[in-house]
Amino acid sequence: MKDALSRFWTVWKKFGLFIGDLVARVVLTVFYFTIFMPFGLIVTLFSDQLDMKDLTPSWLARRTKDLTLDDARRLW
Repeated sequence: MKDALSRFWTVWKKFGLFIGDLVARVVLTVFYFTIFMPFGLIVTLFSDQLDMKDLTPSWLARRTKDLTLDDARRLW
């Protein structure tokens, strides 16, 4: 009797591991396709990932005093 119950328990554990693995994969797949994929698509479609909407130049006017060649040659 103990041998049969031990064998049944081993088979039951393998079955439980199989069912647990199957359910985890199904739940995570459903979670991915209902939460992460729509969020990623919305962010990709409606965001400016390269931050290019504001294309006004941000250059600063250069104000230097070395406008001649002699001034440029004199470093200090």
